[in-house]
Amino acid sequence: MGTMNDFSGLRVLVVEDELLVALALEDILNDMGCEIVGPFSHLEEAEAQARSAELDAAILDVNVRGRLIYPVAEILGERGVPVLFCSGYADTPVLPAPFRSLPQVAKPYDEAALRRAMESAFGEACRTRDASPAS
Repeated sequence: MGTMNDFSGLRVLVVEDELLVALALEDILNDMGCEIVGPFSHLEEAEAQARSAELDAAILDVNVRGRLIYPVAEILGERGVPVLFCSGYADTPVLPAPFRSLPQVAKPYDEAALRRAMESAFGEACRTRDASPAS
């Protein structure tokens, strides 16, 4: 594997409240062939999308306008949508117990580091999606 098309067509929910960071992430995900749902910069919008949107994966900023993203991550977890957390803090706070095993990536995004984190977080979603018959 490891081709540029590993993530082609992957529907990724993006929750990020910093405009320039969101734009940079959009550029990287577009280059990877992902379909971006968002980006959303408010927890309420993110929760609504997490409940109803057709999603393959999610990249969630841990702190969105001073509020923690964990309620959105819980909804996604219940739906079986894999999550990648991101944070701009060098000393990212310890994630709550249910989320400690989930991958994290630091901001600002380094494309290679983001790709590695996405492969770790979303690899199974890509394989499952690729193996399912087209309808």
